[in-house]
Amino acid sequence: MGDKLPAERRLTEMFQVSRSVVREALSYLENTGVITTTQGKGAYLNESNMDTLLDSFFFLWQINGGKIEDMMSLRIMFESSAIEEIVKQVDMEEMETIQTLLIESKTAHTMEEYRKFDMLFHKQLLKATKNPLFIQMTNMINSYFFETEYIQLSPEEYQQVIREHQSIIEAIQNKDPELAKKLLNNHIKRAKL
Repeated sequence: MGDKLPAERRLTEMFQVSRSVVREALSYLENTGVITTTQGKGAYLNESNMDTLLDSFFFLWQINGGKIEDMMSLRIMFESSAIEEIVKQVDMEEMETIQTLLIESKTAHTMEEYRKFDMLFHKQLLKATKNPLFIQMTNMINSYFFETEYIQLSPEEYQQVIREHQSIIEAIQNKDPELAKKLLNNHIKRAKL
């Protein structure tokens, strides 16, 4: 938790509003995940977290007839933009973590394991940007994509996915953002839904 908010009485004085207005505002902030209130302790700001906001956005997108092609396009935009940043600061520790993940991903034998390792690769790749806000946004987009669409892969297609992941990482390590972006775009567009 973050900073403690002033007491209700202090907020009524600061904003010159009634206590019921302050309580309603605090209730709204708690329901939207901005603050956490604890009986007897007060209200505290939560850490920056966009999950609630993005979850609402994606829910509305889905019930308003959102198309998976739009989600895929959004993934490409976000992940491609991350490549430049990742290449600028190639962190060998992050690259080793991804390489270890790629080795582990070769042990997958079920569709559920294929999906898990594919999603983990993309999350770990985006973590290499070291930008917490960007990581939250892209993780939410990827999670939503993988939760709403069931990607079907044969064992041979999954091995191709692993090779594509490896090629993307090699391009990043070779500091070739254009090749990495091209490989990433082709990889995401090839998703078999």
